[in-house]
Amino acid sequence: MRRLFPVTDVTDETAAPAGGAREWGLAELAAAYAYPGPGPRGREPWLRANMVSTLDGAAQHEGRSQPISCAADMRIFGTLRALADVVVVGAETVRQEGYRPARARAEFAAMREAAGQGP
Repeated sequence: MRRLFPVTDVTDETAAPAGGAREWGLAELAAAYAYPGPGPRGREPWLRANMVSTLDGAAQHEGRSQPISCAADMRIFGTLRALADVVVVGAETVRQEGYRPARARAEFAAMREAAGQGP
């Protein structure tokens, strides 16, 4: 199983246990993937895209992306959704993957409020 260890400008490689990377907590993930602070005109809009693929470039297996995702992929996916104001998903993806509406997550409420976002 792969362990989550995002590479950012604040990654401290000395914090990883010997022989491997440690798994980041939700607060650390949210901080690593947080949107930049307000620009000169206030809160600037940002667009993010997220997807997984196999080494040979496939983005799905038997019509679904979930089988090619690992737990770390899903944690990042969930974090990005929790930080976003809007989530756009294709209709066929919604049908195939069984997506449900996005919901507010208590773990991210303080960070969203500090960024001027709704719940």
